[in-house]
Amino acid sequence: MDDQHLTTLATAYQTGDRGSFKELVDTLTRPLIAMAYRYTRDWETARDLSQDTWVKVHQSIERYDPRRPFRSWLFAIHRNSCLSHLRRAWVQRETTMDGDTMSMLSSTPVEGVNDPDREDFFERLFRAMGLLSDSQRRVFCSVDIDQTDQREAAQLLGIKFSTLRTTLHFARKRLARILREMEEAE
Repeated sequence: MDDQHLTTLATAYQTGDRGSFKELVDTLTRPLIAMAYRYTRDWETARDLSQDTWVKVHQSIERYDPRRPFRSWLFAIHRNSCLSHLRRAWVQRETTMDGDTMSMLSSTPVEGVNDPDREDFFERLFRAMGLLSDSQRRVFCSVDIDQTDQREAAQLLGIKFSTLRTTLHFARKRLARILREMEEAE
């Protein structure tokens, strides 16, 4: 479904057409779940995050500006929910686990990944992402995790393309340094 039709449906929902909301949900839930899965590596959590996004959309539809593409607005809300979920999960792990448990975390498999080397890499990557600034994490996730085109990502995040490129460069550089330090510490 093209962006113009989605925007028309969202505008209709703003004026009270409940059928348009159902059509939006039916059309866009699968891509939301797929995106959340790329963040969480857990299908159940991905479905929960997608449902939470639709609740947020329902609660804030009056703030949607029909001059902008609905898909971009929706995915920005969803991306922020996914990042908040990751942030909460890492904060909870860091505050509730002692050193032995934290070291055990690096050997915990990431769901859906069967290769032990990849499991280890994903665990280190997610821990390292937790050490990035919010802007660096948003840009890195948008471009490298979600694999969004850089120009589109800049538009979705509401930043200049040059800012996105610079932030992405420093996020990748910092991640590489953190990952290297993690590997050396093992």
